[in-house]
Amino acid sequence: MLIRLINFIQPKFSPYLVGLLTASSLFSIQYPSPPKTPDVNDPASGVNSAKEVSTKRNTLSKKTPQTLMRVRIHLGDKSVIVAEASLSATYSFSHQKGQLTYQQTIRAEDIRELTIEAYRARKVATDKEGDTYEFEPSQVRIELKDGQSFTLSYLFKDLRKIQAKNADGTFTVFGFFADTFKAHKGWRERGGNSLSLVTHKAHPAAFTKLEYFETVDKTGGN
Repeated sequence: MLIRLINFIQPKFSPYLVGLLTASSLFSIQYPSPPKTPDVNDPASGVNSAKEVSTKRNTLSKKTPQTLMRVRIHLGDKSVIVAEASLSATYSFSHQKGQLTYQQTIRAEDIRELTIEAYRARKVATDKEGDTYEFEPSQVRIELKDGQSFTLSYLFKDLRKIQAKNADGTFTVFGFFADTFKAHKGWRERGGNSLSLVTHKAHPAAFTKLEYFETVDKTGGN
């Protein structure tokens, strides 16, 4: 039965048409977008599809309560700015102590300081100006006001970009950055000639530390 079905279908697609369909499919792909994961559930494992997981994550992210905080922002050029920013009220993460992995949730107002101690680079583009690298935080230390401290290998997603305001107006600071390296000239923004994929040196305009974390009373008082 299967052989007869195949013989019935094959004449309807000429080699020219098959080649045309294959070529048109290739040209329809828009790079550098990664291929989409099929939205198929695994009945045996009970794991949700990538689309469902992404939807749930976005839903949870949207429901995360925000709180207005007064923070002291340290930049890569050593300057310091005091400003107000709307941040997540809580942050959840896992950390390892001894042989065990713990789940922890902390309040923003309990943070004494958050410091980006190291970055990891990856090449994202190359042109006549040199090789451009994106630097993501790879070591972040969090110290709480009660003395506890934690070290993470990433920066919380909503802290990668912070919109803040002070007496000078509104502004945006980033916890990640890009820089271009050219042989015999070094780094364009940060200076230096060492091509290392792990560094402690930040972009002058990127923030390296957040501290103070004082809740701002929206009624006007502290």
